Amino acid sequence: MDHVMQFVAELSEYEPRIWRRFQISSAAGLEGFCSILMDMFHMTGYHLFDFSIKGAKYTSPDILDDLDDDIVRSTHGVFIRHLFTRKGDWGELWYDFGDSWYVRVKLEILNVDDMVSEVELPRVIKGEGFGIVEDCGGVWGLAEIAERLKTGQGEDWEEQKSWLEEICPDVLENGLDFFDVDGINAIIRARYAATHKKKSKQKGTSKK
Repeated sequence: MDHVMQFVAELSEYEPRIWRRFQISSAAGLEGFCSILMDMFHMTGYHLFDFSIKGAKYTSPDILDDLDDDIVRSTHGVFIRHLFTRKGDWGELWYDFGDSWYVRVKLEILNVDDMVSEVELPRVIKGEGFGIVEDCGGVWGLAEIAERLKTGQGEDWEEQKSWLEEICPDVLENGLDFFDVDGINAIIRARYAATHKKKSKQKGTSKK
Protein backbone atom coordinates (compact mmCIF):
# COMPACT_ATOMS: atom_id res chain seq x y z
CA MET A 1 0.00 0.00 0.00
CA ASP A 2 1.28 3.47 -0.87
CA HIS A 3 2.30 5.73 1.97
CA VAL A 4 3.98 9.10 2.58
CA MET A 5 7.76 9.21 2.94
CA GLN A 6 9.73 12.14 4.38
CA PHE A 7 13.23 13.11 3.25
CA VAL A 8 15.81 15.79 3.89
CA ALA A 9 18.03 16.94 1.03
CA GLU A 10 21.08 19.21 1.21
CA LEU A 11 23.40 20.81 -1.32
CA SER A 12 26.83 19.36 -0.54
CA GLU A 13 30.00 21.35 0.25
CA TYR A 14 28.28 24.72 0.57
CA GLU A 15 27.90 27.06 3.54
CA PRO A 16 25.55 28.37 4.76
CA ARG A 17 23.39 25.28 4.33
CA ILE A 18 20.93 25.07 1.46
CA TRP A 19 18.50 22.29 2.30
CA ARG A 20 14.92 21.02 1.96
CA ARG A 21 12.68 18.79 4.04
CA PHE A 22 9.98 17.26 1.85
CA GLN A 23 7.31 14.59 1.64
CA ILE A 24 6.39 12.43 -1.33
CA SER A 25 4.33 9.33 -2.09
CA SER A 26 6.11 5.97 -1.94
CA ALA A 27 4.59 5.32 -5.37
CA ALA A 28 6.91 7.91 -6.94
CA GLY A 29 9.33 6.67 -9.57
CA LEU A 30 13.02 7.45 -9.32
CA GLU A 31 13.06 9.57 -12.48
CA GLY A 32 10.31 11.83 -11.11
CA PHE A 33 12.04 11.89 -7.73
CA CYS A 34 15.26 13.16 -9.35
CA SER A 35 13.34 15.80 -11.33
CA ILE A 36 11.68 17.04 -8.15
CA LEU A 37 15.06 17.22 -6.39
CA MET A 38 16.36 19.36 -9.24
CA ASP A 39 13.33 21.64 -9.10
CA MET A 40 13.72 22.13 -5.35
CA PHE A 41 17.25 23.47 -5.86
CA HIS A 42 16.43 25.48 -9.02
CA MET A 43 18.24 23.14 -11.39
CA THR A 44 16.82 23.47 -14.89
CA GLY A 45 17.50 19.86 -15.91
CA TYR A 46 19.42 20.90 -19.03
CA HIS A 47 22.53 19.01 -17.91
CA LEU A 48 23.32 15.32 -17.41
CA PHE A 49 22.73 13.75 -14.02
CA ASP A 50 22.91 10.47 -12.16
CA PHE A 51 21.61 9.22 -8.84
CA SER A 52 23.65 6.91 -6.62
CA ILE A 53 22.28 4.72 -3.84
CA LYS A 54 23.51 1.55 -2.15
CA GLY A 55 26.32 1.03 -4.67
CA ALA A 56 24.10 1.45 -7.75
CA LYS A 57 23.89 4.37 -10.21
CA TYR A 58 20.83 5.41 -12.18
CA THR A 59 20.02 8.00 -14.83
CA SER A 60 17.25 8.86 -17.28
CA PRO A 61 16.79 6.48 -20.24
CA ASP A 62 17.33 9.46 -22.57
CA ILE A 63 20.71 10.17 -20.98
CA LEU A 64 21.76 6.53 -20.75
CA ASP A 65 22.31 6.30 -24.50
CA ASP A 66 24.83 9.16 -24.31
CA LEU A 67 26.90 7.64 -21.51
CA ASP A 68 29.82 5.30 -22.06
CA ASP A 69 29.27 3.57 -18.73
CA ASP A 70 27.94 0.03 -18.39
CA ILE A 71 27.50 0.43 -14.63
CA VAL A 72 24.76 3.09 -14.81
CA ARG A 73 21.20 1.76 -14.89
CA SER A 74 17.98 3.28 -16.20
CA THR A 75 15.58 5.00 -13.81
CA HIS A 76 12.68 3.59 -15.83
CA GLY A 77 10.46 1.32 -13.73
CA VAL A 78 12.41 2.01 -10.51
CA PHE A 79 10.40 3.19 -7.51
CA ILE A 80 11.74 5.02 -4.48
CA ARG A 81 10.02 2.62 -2.06
CA HIS A 82 12.31 -0.14 -3.34
CA LEU A 83 15.47 1.94 -2.83
CA PHE A 84 14.76 3.70 0.45
CA THR A 85 13.57 0.91 2.71
CA ARG A 86 14.48 2.11 6.19
CA LYS A 87 15.15 5.29 8.13
CA GLY A 88 18.60 6.69 7.43
CA ASP A 89 18.92 5.28 3.90
CA TRP A 90 20.54 7.90 1.69
CA GLY A 91 21.39 8.60 -1.92
CA GLU A 92 23.12 11.34 -3.88
CA LEU A 93 22.14 13.28 -6.98
CA TRP A 94 25.03 14.42 -9.17
CA TYR A 95 23.88 17.15 -11.52
CA ASP A 96 25.89 18.81 -14.30
CA PHE A 97 29.10 16.83 -14.66
CA GLY A 98 30.99 20.07 -15.34
CA ASP A 99 29.92 22.28 -12.43
CA SER A 100 29.36 19.10 -10.37
CA TRP A 101 26.48 19.88 -8.04
CA TYR A 102 25.84 17.19 -5.44
CA VAL A 103 22.63 16.89 -3.44
CA ARG A 104 22.58 14.32 -0.65
CA VAL A 105 19.12 13.04 0.25
CA LYS A 106 18.27 10.99 3.34
CA LEU A 107 15.09 9.20 4.40
CA GLU A 108 13.91 10.66 7.70
CA ILE A 109 10.53 8.93 8.08
CA LEU A 110 9.55 5.80 6.19
CA ASN A 111 5.83 6.15 6.82
CA VAL A 112 4.51 9.56 7.90
CA ASP A 113 1.62 9.13 10.37
CA ASP A 114 -0.10 12.43 9.58
CA MET A 115 -3.06 12.32 7.23
CA VAL A 116 -1.82 13.87 3.99
CA SER A 117 -3.96 14.16 0.88
CA GLU A 118 -2.51 12.93 -2.43
CA VAL A 119 -3.16 16.37 -3.95
CA GLU A 120 -0.75 17.91 -1.42
CA LEU A 121 2.15 15.76 -2.57
CA PRO A 122 4.95 16.16 -3.22
CA ARG A 123 5.52 19.07 -0.87
CA VAL A 124 8.43 20.88 0.73
CA ILE A 125 7.66 21.62 4.38
CA LYS A 126 10.85 23.39 5.43
CA GLY A 127 14.20 24.55 4.12
CA GLU A 128 16.77 27.31 3.81
CA GLY A 129 18.58 29.02 0.96
CA PHE A 130 17.75 29.62 -2.69
CA GLY A 131 19.50 26.79 -4.50
CA ILE A 132 22.01 26.84 -7.35
CA VAL A 133 22.76 29.26 -10.16
CA GLU A 134 23.22 27.36 -13.42
CA ASP A 135 26.64 27.44 -15.12
CA CYS A 136 28.27 29.57 -12.40
CA GLY A 137 31.12 27.12 -11.76
CA GLY A 138 29.67 24.96 -8.99
CA VAL A 139 29.71 25.64 -5.24
CA TRP A 140 32.82 27.82 -5.52
CA GLY A 141 31.17 30.02 -8.13
CA LEU A 142 28.05 30.17 -5.99
CA ALA A 143 30.10 31.31 -2.99
CA GLU A 144 31.67 34.03 -5.15
CA ILE A 145 28.24 35.26 -6.23
CA ALA A 146 27.10 35.33 -2.59
CA GLU A 147 30.12 37.43 -1.62
CA ARG A 148 29.66 39.86 -4.50
CA LEU A 149 25.97 40.27 -3.71
CA LYS A 150 26.93 41.32 -0.18
CA THR A 151 29.79 43.67 -1.07
CA GLY A 152 28.70 44.92 -4.49
CA GLN A 153 32.32 44.60 -5.55
CA GLY A 154 34.55 42.33 -7.58
CA GLU A 155 36.16 42.02 -10.97
CA ASP A 156 33.58 42.11 -13.79
CA TRP A 157 30.76 42.45 -11.22
CA GLU A 158 28.69 44.71 -13.45
CA GLU A 159 28.91 42.16 -16.24
CA GLN A 160 28.00 39.37 -13.84
CA LYS A 161 25.02 41.38 -12.57
CA SER A 162 23.68 41.66 -16.11
CA TRP A 163 24.10 37.90 -16.54
CA LEU A 164 22.27 37.19 -13.27
CA GLU A 165 19.47 39.54 -14.22
CA GLU A 166 18.96 37.52 -17.38
CA ILE A 167 19.16 33.97 -16.03
CA CYS A 168 18.31 34.26 -12.32
CA PRO A 169 16.68 37.61 -11.40
CA ASP A 170 15.38 36.26 -8.07
CA VAL A 171 18.95 35.86 -6.80
CA LEU A 172 19.91 39.36 -7.90
CA GLU A 173 16.84 40.81 -6.19
CA ASN A 174 16.64 38.68 -3.03
CA GLY A 175 20.06 37.07 -2.56
CA LEU A 176 21.00 33.43 -2.04
CA ASP A 177 19.37 33.26 1.41
CA PHE A 178 15.94 33.66 -0.20
CA PHE A 179 13.67 30.61 0.22
CA ASP A 180 10.21 30.61 -1.36
CA VAL A 181 8.48 27.43 -0.17
CA ASP A 182 5.18 28.24 -1.90
CA GLY A 183 6.90 28.91 -5.21
CA ILE A 184 8.90 25.67 -5.03
CA ASN A 185 5.79 23.65 -4.15
CA ALA A 186 3.91 25.10 -7.10
CA ILE A 187 6.74 24.04 -9.43
CA ILE A 188 7.16 20.48 -8.11
CA ARG A 189 3.43 19.76 -7.99
CA ALA A 190 3.02 20.96 -11.56
CA ARG A 191 5.82 18.65 -12.68
CA TYR A 192 4.42 15.73 -10.69
CA ALA A 193 0.95 16.26 -12.15
CA ALA A 194 2.35 16.48 -15.69
CA THR A 195 4.34 13.28 -15.19
CA HIS A 196 1.28 11.38 -13.97
CA LYS A 197 -0.82 12.71 -16.84
CA LYS A 198 1.82 11.56 -19.34
CA LYS A 199 1.95 8.08 -17.78
CA SER A 200 -1.84 7.81 -17.85
CA LYS A 201 -1.86 8.65 -21.58
CA GLN A 202 0.86 6.07 -22.25
CA LYS A 203 -1.14 3.38 -20.42
CA GLY A 204 -4.25 4.32 -22.36
CA THR A 205 -2.40 4.11 -25.66
CA SER A 206 -0.89 0.73 -24.83
CA LYS A 207 -4.35 -0.73 -24.12
CA LYS A 208 -5.72 0.18 -27.56
